[in-house]
Amino acid sequence: MTWAEVGAGIRLKLSDRGAADGPALVLVHGWKGSHRMWDRLSYRLRNDFRVVSYDLRGMGESDKPRAAYSFTEMADDLTAVLEQLDIQDATLVGSSMGCSVVLEYMRRSAARVARVVLNNGPIMLTTRDDFKWAMPPEQLNGYLDDIEQRWPLSEWDDLGDEPLDPARRISSYLTALQTPMDIALAVVRQQATLDHRDAVRNMPVPVLAAYSVRDPFYPPELAKWIADSAPQGSFELFHESGHATPYEEPEKFAQVIRAFAGIDGGPPDS
Repeated sequence: MTWAEVGAGIRLKLSDRGAADGPALVLVHGWKGSHRMWDRLSYRLRNDFRVVSYDLRGMGESDKPRAAYSFTEMADDLTAVLEQLDIQDATLVGSSMGCSVVLEYMRRSAARVARVVLNNGPIMLTTRDDFKWAMPPEQLNGYLDDIEQRWPLSEWDDLGDEPLDPARRISSYLTALQTPMDIALAVVRQQATLDHRDAVRNMPVPVLAAYSVRDPFYPPELAKWIADSAPQGSFELFHESGHATPYEEPEKFAQVIRAFAGIDGGPPDS
């Protein structure tokens, strides 16, 4: 299956690879991303897991319907993917904005999920008086204003000042442009309304917070907050990556996922 039908004729691009009879690993990408962001990680876990990833609505190769682009819709889409593939006891991984999709899904139901990994993503998008581990509102507003004023150059500059190999910079840029400007803005404005603190506190399955100490958006202290707040929480810190840990540290990320899922796999790239 290369597409998932999620209602009203909306199709999501789907990748279902790896060990067909293995435990399910379901990967949810971030803002303006696609399932291709997981390629380096998926390759290293292909012998251990049935690796499922998909493009969120409005992004990558998925359909771009008239929609609110709310996280209720995105959680419903994730439900449809799990049901259509008959996935049970999944290890569900969200990266960046994908954390918000995963938490919204888990807030409503833990069906078909055995454990959760949250990677470099928010519990809420902007800081508040009683929660500091997020972006200042002015930082978020700056990103949105920049998109409105300078699209598509804003997408190139959003890759940051850190040196990237040319192939990765071009690939990330072209992937970002697959998300139309209006959808990119709508998604973030919807995300800014979310508060998933109770979703973490009431998490019915084990949750691992996998955060990078060099991430420019969400500090490692957030990983500890998640681990301390969830009934079955733990955390793992990464030291050699920025925001894109699955891409930048795929071998360690693969090892961490194997250990969390209780799998004694071979070498990361075997």
